[in-house]
Amino acid sequence: MNGFFMKFFLLFFIVIVSVNCKAQKYALLDQHIAQPVTYTNHVTPSDKFNGLFPVETKMLVPFINTLQEIENKLASKGPLGEAKQYELGCTKFAGIIVRLASQDRMDYVLTSTCDNVKISMHLCDAKISNSSNIYFIKTWIKYIGSYMK
Repeated sequence: MNGFFMKFFLLFFIVIVSVNCKAQKYALLDQHIAQPVTYTNHVTPSDKFNGLFPVETKMLVPFINTLQEIENKLASKGPLGEAKQYELGCTKFAGIIVRLASQDRMDYVLTSTCDNVKISMHLCDAKISNSSNIYFIKTWIKYIGSYMK
């Protein structure tokens, strides 16, 4: 009888611990693709200093889908139309179309406000060619995908 209670409490303890374990809340993406993606429960000002961009872990798939949508729009031939604005959890995509004589260019700034820490980065810059912006976005998508849990 004593062994039964011991097994019961051990099983109960394991179930309680496993139910209360939380997955990490944020993926910290290196803006320069030099460091691996890290996962954390808190965003700190030092993450901003270290060039890390936070995205909520549950939003990683929609985040990648949005990057692919922007990449596809950049790759399309002809006028780019209007820039779509996105909001995915604590991350916002703010874009504009810059009309040049040779081609339309796109400028997107990502801003993430997580745990009262605001971090911004340029996703694509109208000062550089669309093909260079496409290359960066494709590389960033591969980088994020290779570290997804």
